[in-house]
Amino acid sequence: MSVPIVVNFVAIVGVTVVGDWMLKKASLAPSWSQSPWFAGGLLCYMASGVGIVIAMRYMTLAAVGVWYSVLTIVFMTLLGVFAFGETLTARDGAGIVLALGALALMARHA
Repeated sequence: MSVPIVVNFVAIVGVTVVGDWMLKKASLAPSWSQSPWFAGGLLCYMASGVGIVIAMRYMTLAAVGVWYSVLTIVFMTLLGVFAFGETLTARDGAGIVLALGALALMARHA
């Protein structure tokens, strides 16, 4: 997998995770659907969808799925821990290690 593809995927997932952060903020509001955080989260999801479509032109669907899923899991875990004070269990850590293993296995197919 080339460096530009990895950088693009990190950017796509970064936008997704910003959207997740906004949606989490919206979920904490009394009226989540009327929160500006909700609208911002939806816009981020739309932007990441465009990025995924572009990535699909250069990668197999399986590779796109694995890269997007694993990077999203890792980034959302970090977001939960550092932005929202969530805790990780040993089981969570094991799941992340296994997800990274899937990424290593699929890297040759990208």
